Amino acid sequence: MWTGPNGEPAPPIIGVVPDRPYLGCPALADVESAFGSVLLSGSDHRYRHYDVGSNVQGRSIGMSMVTTDLAAFLKTMQRQPESGRTMFICHATRDDVILGFLGEYRRRVRRGIPFQSALVICTGGDDGLGDMSNVEELSSEVCEMIMDSGPSGPPILVASGYSPAEAAKQIRTMTPKFNASDERRVSRATEHYEPYIDFDLLLERTSSPAEVVGVTA
Repeated sequence: MWTGPNGEPAPPIIGVVPDRPYLGCPALADVESAFGSVLLSGSDHRYRHYDVGSNVQGRSIGMSMVTTDLAAFLKTMQRQPESGRTMFICHATRDDVILGFLGEYRRRVRRGIPFQSALVICTGGDDGLGDMSNVEELSSEVCEMIMDSGPSGPPILVASGYSPAEAAKQIRTMTPKFNASDERRVSRATEHYEPYIDFDLLLERTSSPAEVVGVTA
């Protein structure tokens, strides 16, 4: 029997569940919540998950701050496989990167190639190139071009007041939350936990005597 620090009986262990990295991968809905923002486009993909490397060591991190010029950024995106899923982060002053992201999405759509990457646009602090600036809001012209992509377009949201480095840290260290609307994560979690947990014991230990009698009567 397990005991507590003072020798008192410890709560019973009803299951030992091995880690499953996917369950720790944030969905875009988690990112929206972290920044108090909403997707300007791509809301149909709100429950798409991204492996940002928060729970897995030694694996490539599916998140990238854009500090290169446009040509290098486009080359990076075009080298991604069809299943590639990267969360890019840039500063609001990088109109070239934002328009390049939209352009690559449209290029892939025309060719029937899947596009699963997302873009987080930051308005505060360091622009990623060493220029410490005041808060830079996204221009209304660029914002309109993003929103024109609609709910089925590429996922893009704004992290107001965050620098790219701050946003990356926030995303990497956040704890994703379960959401009843995130049917895929709920289903995966149920399938993963069920074989390792004695649910009958769990119900017995968390139910009142009256409830137990009612169930067994």
